[in-house]
Amino acid sequence: MVSTKEEFVSAIEAVFTCPESELESKILNVYSKDAVITVNEKRMTWDDFFPYFRGINNSMSSVQIKSDKFVQNGNVFAERHTAYGTGKDGTKTQARAICMFEVNEDKKVIWLEEVLHFSAGTDTTTINYE
Repeated sequence: MVSTKEEFVSAIEAVFTCPESELESKILNVYSKDAVITVNEKRMTWDDFFPYFRGINNSMSSVQIKSDKFVQNGNVFAERHTAYGTGKDGTKTQARAICMFEVNEDKKVIWLEEVLHFSAGTDTTTINYE
């Protein structure tokens, strides 16, 4: 569930670093199963974003999210953060993200639009983790 900056950061870090056996439940703590997520203009529904998150989860040994902006207007949020990660192969990554999203009455994300820019560890913003 998402309603504060701290809850958002904790929930996203958990998705990216939990054991694979807990991944679906961690994602569903944050997102409604019928959510639509758009990352760098790639629109994803559950069938797309579950493998996307699984790929990130399987490739990372640690992730730290530092959120510096978190604004709420009713059920709509705007957020900006930097994600620092260490891959299981030791690769260090850093990505800056700006997103807007809406939550339902259960405080789960029903849509999210994110612009993601990698500043370390990769030269692309169109990652296919499947």
